[in-house]
Amino acid sequence: MALIDYIARNPTAGVSLGGGVRKVRFARAGGGKSGGYRVIHFYAGDDDMPVFLIAVFAKNEKANLTRAEMEAVKSLGKQLADSYRSAR
Repeated sequence: MALIDYIARNPTAGVSLGGGVRKVRFARAGGGKSGGYRVIHFYAGDDDMPVFLIAVFAKNEKANLTRAEMEAVKSLGKQLADSYRSAR
């Protein structure tokens, strides 16, 4: 829950991957950030729109997203924003 609480309180935390998609490094209990988790989330910068958690993975399982995966999550972010806005 600490990870979700942190992202909810700090939606602009981490490195921008473009299009509102961000990557945050999150330390695992008993380990540092380098051995921790990567959290991919989407935040449109709109106070009325929630933060969307897209993926969480351990660095020892996957170091980074591929270029194709980055493009896919950016596309997903746009789709999430469009869908959320049209539903309101």
